[in-house]
Amino acid sequence: MMDIMGFILKSNKKKSVINLTLFYLLSIPLFFSCKDDNVKNEVIWSKHISGDNLISDMGLGYPIFNKTVVFHSSPNSANTKDKVIYGLDTDTGKEKWQLTNKDFSPKKELEFSSLWYYYQYNNIFVCCDRVSDLNSERYIYSFDIDNGKVLWVKELPSEYDNIGLMIKGKDNVAYIDAQKGIDKFTLIKIDVNSGNYTELFSLTKSDIPASIPVRNLSFFQASEIYQNELGDDLIALSLNSYDENIDQYKVYMTLFVYNLTTKKRVYSVYVNPQASSSQDWDAFLGRVTFLKNKLIVGMGKNVYCFDAFNGKESLWKHSTVLNDGVGMGSGNDNVFQLLSYNDMAIVYCADHIMGLNINDGSLNYNVKSASGSAAGSIIDGILYCEDNNDFLMRDPRTGKELKRISMGKNKEGFAGSRPNGKDGKIFIHSYTDAYCIKAWKK
Repeated sequence: MMDIMGFILKSNKKKSVINLTLFYLLSIPLFFSCKDDNVKNEVIWSKHISGDNLISDMGLGYPIFNKTVVFHSSPNSANTKDKVIYGLDTDTGKEKWQLTNKDFSPKKELEFSSLWYYYQYNNIFVCCDRVSDLNSERYIYSFDIDNGKVLWVKELPSEYDNIGLMIKGKDNVAYIDAQKGIDKFTLIKIDVNSGNYTELFSLTKSDIPASIPVRNLSFFQASEIYQNELGDDLIALSLNSYDENIDQYKVYMTLFVYNLTTKKRVYSVYVNPQASSSQDWDAFLGRVTFLKNKLIVGMGKNVYCFDAFNGKESLWKHSTVLNDGVGMGSGNDNVFQLLSYNDMAIVYCADHIMGLNINDGSLNYNVKSASGSAAGSIIDGILYCEDNNDFLMRDPRTGKELKRISMGKNKEGFAGSRPNGKDGKIFIHSYTDAYCIKAWKK
């Protein structure tokens, strides 16, 4: 679920109705839980953070530093003054600080709408955001997680149509994407200490080989930055495109691998899944993650594996549509999220989760789950995620359900946000409250 907002912002107009409908169905509050387990025995603390509204944003993933965890309240309100960033004590849930728009003055009011995409370096939090009434104005800003002090706010260039998806950097460097239509992609490098930024590199259509049928630079997601044998920094980009003159039911993807050190393209490969019918919308753009010298790509109803350094045909390919009674078919088999654990790729689809061996693509498990469209995290060897408004713990090696925590009858469930954890505590929010829950076997 983590990339759907970015997907909506970057999708073309013909598909926007379908994608917005899907986003709505996956994000509206559901006022029930599947079971009524004894949640009180599992909750260390909870704190109401939504005021009189509901939290409509999925959350920011709860960055943690020392004894402070950050929660984001984004009420279902057009008024940005209602939106608050909280710093809570990890042991007690007591509020240590809060930030609102006035703390970022003299800049205009911000939405706090892109907090899903952030970068953390020790105590420093970096994020990109936009102004509510002027989408062309975007800002990057930073605050100290420990004390809630705003460190800097910088306005970004206005020439780009889309900007602000954070890419994992390393140390005191963060990266964000910037796009101008489908014709130019730029990676912006940010010094997290000062907020100063530079254009690291730019790509145009001419950088994509002519052998690739549909060429554009509509960026969706990137791998983390990784290194080759020479110590060069590399990045893999998921560049996606759509051409109704070729196939109105398909999104096309170029996997573009770039050497940040030499500023040269390493290779490009065309990823083109097949749509089976006019009703089979391949509406989910390509995910990519790096794992042990391999790039794992989830595109539509297939998972691919490519060499991270050399352009070749895919090393293996595995369909997410299986004949084992798990998975409902159609759009429910599209890849929503990719995680990695040891030698496994954990593949989230809308109604099932798969574990694939990255060496040969063989299937380790395929389990029914309502959490595929939510965002999961692997913390200390356990997979944590929201599941049909419950909070679920799984063994990522087997897919086995270990524990399910429900709110109780007529209580609001957990939201579809990415959990975070530290020191035996797991943090997640419901549609009204911040929660600290005992980790597995704690």
